[in-house]
Amino acid sequence: MRRARDLIGLPILNLKSGDAIGWIQDVVFDSKSQKVSGMLLENGHIFHSGKGLPRSAVAAVGKDALTVKDNEVQNIQGVKWSEKVGNQVFTQGGEAKGTIQDVFLDDSAESIVGFEVSDGLFSDLTQGRGAILQENVMVDGKDVLIIDDHVSPWDHDQEGGSLS
Repeated sequence: MRRARDLIGLPILNLKSGDAIGWIQDVVFDSKSQKVSGMLLENGHIFHSGKGLPRSAVAAVGKDALTVKDNEVQNIQGVKWSEKVGNQVFTQGGEAKGTIQDVFLDDSAESIVGFEVSDGLFSDLTQGRGAILQENVMVDGKDVLIIDDHVSPWDHDQEGGSLS
């Protein structure tokens, strides 16, 4: 498992030419399939754009770099990681559970596994941050994440309440 935050800033290397294409500026998700659509590029442009590499072009996501088979830059559609961080988390019953601080991905950075949740600085210091597994997410909306009433990000004994 890896955090989407850890991908931001990684260099993107072309396996065919050996060229550095740029850096990962943001990770884009398809909210319907809960998969990574692609990675937006940062390559010195002042204006941010929706241009990037589709996930299908990625050969490997390593600790220090991302390698691609093909550097066919295209428009990437979906929800950006930077837009997801800060979204509020609620239960189906309307109880606030905190805010999303990161998105957990599988080791190959293809699918969303869950979300890291914070209930504020004091709670982070005393309890640590919580986690919600993707299977306990009822609605992954544009502005909020709605989870099952019976799951708590900080209840590590419950199935689905912890990623550690």
